[in-house]
Amino acid sequence: MSKLIRAQLHVNGWVAVLIGSYIVLDPVSMITLNGLQSALSAGQLSELRAPGGLLFVCGLTIVFCASRPATVLSGLLLSIMVYGGYGSVRLLAMLLDGPPPAGIQLATAIEIGLCVLSAASCYHIQMRNQMVPER
Repeated sequence: MSKLIRAQLHVNGWVAVLIGSYIVLDPVSMITLNGLQSALSAGQLSELRAPGGLLFVCGLTIVFCASRPATVLSGLLLSIMVYGGYGSVRLLAMLLDGPPPAGIQLATAIEIGLCVLSAASCYHIQMRNQMVPER
């Protein structure tokens, strides 16, 4: 498997791990960093931490997939789902609600970029696998 694709999976995974752990450990700081309200109830904090935990676990899974050639495609597909899901919903929110703070706009661009790169790598793997002659 290409070292570049495996490096890409490491980047995808560690970005998700870092952001997910930040949301889980300090959701108030994450909210105030983006200029949003910081006085949150226990229920609201829980609603922030839960997707942070999911992002953390998905990131660990993506990193794990980078270490085994047989699971690289799975890691790319999970990357597409995670970053494509976040990025596309943020774009939809921008259309429905108007532009968010600059930090969230930057996060959207990064998420869409990671999704597109993952999709391109996935396509590359599929094309390469189709060119291999059958035995």
